[in-house]
Amino acid sequence: MPELPETATISHDVMALAGGKRVLRAAVFRRDVTNVEPEDFPKKLVGKTLEGTGRRGKIIVLDFGSIVGLIHLVISGRVLRLPEWTEPDHKNTAILEFEGGPVLSFAKLWLGYFQLHAPDEVDEHPLIRRLGPDPFSDDFTVEYLREVFTRKASMKGLLLDQSVVSGLGNIYVDEVLFAAGVHPTRKANTLDGREIEAVHAATREILALAIELRGTTFDSYHDAFGESGGYQNKLRVFARTGEPCPVCGTEITKTRVAGRGTHVCPNCQPIRV
Repeated sequence: MPELPETATISHDVMALAGGKRVLRAAVFRRDVTNVEPEDFPKKLVGKTLEGTGRRGKIIVLDFGSIVGLIHLVISGRVLRLPEWTEPDHKNTAILEFEGGPVLSFAKLWLGYFQLHAPDEVDEHPLIRRLGPDPFSDDFTVEYLREVFTRKASMKGLLLDQSVVSGLGNIYVDEVLFAAGVHPTRKANTLDGREIEAVHAATREILALAIELRGTTFDSYHDAFGESGGYQNKLRVFARTGEPCPVCGTEITKTRVAGRGTHVCPNCQPIRV
């Protein structure tokens, strides 16, 4: 699933391609990927200008002024620039053509969606209204984490919880915890002040670098230009099972924490109770 860096990258790409341009054509293939009737999808978008793009957690936000598009790519969804208009199909789930030529496909939204909402409805969207602070917001502070980390939940489970920190997913949680020297099964309430500061700093540093490198590509993720991200070349533990730790040389192991495959250096991230 695209996480914060991938969502941010795609959002920026869409703005670069279509920002300030009017929608000339729009269509959606399946009713179950939007919250309006398929025939109403173009009625609400054609003639509107893309005024801005953004991100709320892992949701892409397209601002058309009087209407806002919310796109959740989930696991396999992608946003791609097409050479020309094509009618939506099982692959290209929703299509938007903008003046000047850009045609964007919101592809493979098999589990995701492209919803349309009034601007004042966005904050009440079921996923958005439960989001915790964005890692780059003023609300994401060391003091906030100190309060959150009074819980007895595992660190991995807590950081994956979108109501605690928005935008983090499996890849970046593993990388953050490794950088902070915290084992994923540690109970949050056992961290000391130094460790909490380390988690806070690692979260921002790793996500910022991943955005700079345009995300992490393993299989399905590519940016809107069809290019791979570059952060997979910087991963230190995720998907490195059996390889030597880049810090101490200990073999990286894979286990399961909070229902997710989890990558750990047993030496750099010792289990503590």
